[in-house]
Amino acid sequence: MRPAKHSGAVNGQLSDRLRHGFAVPAPEAPPPPGKREAAVLMLFDPARDGLPLLFVRRAEHLRLHAGQIGLPGGSWEPEDRDLVATALREASEEIGLDPTCVEVLGALPPRLTHRSDLWLTPIAGLQTRPFTVHGDGDEVAEWFWLSLGGLLSAPHRAEELTSEAGEHRLVHYYEAEGRTIWGVTGGIVHDLLELLGTG
Repeated sequence: MRPAKHSGAVNGQLSDRLRHGFAVPAPEAPPPPGKREAAVLMLFDPARDGLPLLFVRRAEHLRLHAGQIGLPGGSWEPEDRDLVATALREASEEIGLDPTCVEVLGALPPRLTHRSDLWLTPIAGLQTRPFTVHGDGDEVAEWFWLSLGGLLSAPHRAEELTSEAGEHRLVHYYEAEGRTIWGVTGGIVHDLLELLGTG
């Protein structure tokens, strides 16, 4: 029984860090002119060891971000009340998540995606009851969990890349459990870890 108690204590500490980090709302950041808004869901499961975060791998046939690791999400639609609703709707469509089993904690500052040119807001939430992940059979090729505890200690590097148009951007790379997380998702992970005090 001791390992279970220890695991529960660790998860509680990580959950407290998340709640504390998101207690202060992110500054308002309207999209740059002409940019579409979008949102992704950072879903943490407090019932699993290490408070894991759910990731997806995009299907290879997609025009943008094919085969890349990302988070469930997509573009804002007129029927969405706000970007929280966008993130929950897209997660429902992509992985079969019931929006009523998510406690929304807050949001990270938005980032501009390089390839799809979206003003992307990451929404953080805690899973409040079990659900079975069901991929949509189209956009999502695979889904998996990576522990927040592991991400906190994952090897990290940042590289400055230059686009064909001469624009410079800093790209973050994290190596976690045999996976390479980079691009806008790497940037989101970086922002999350900075929020928790260890970027």
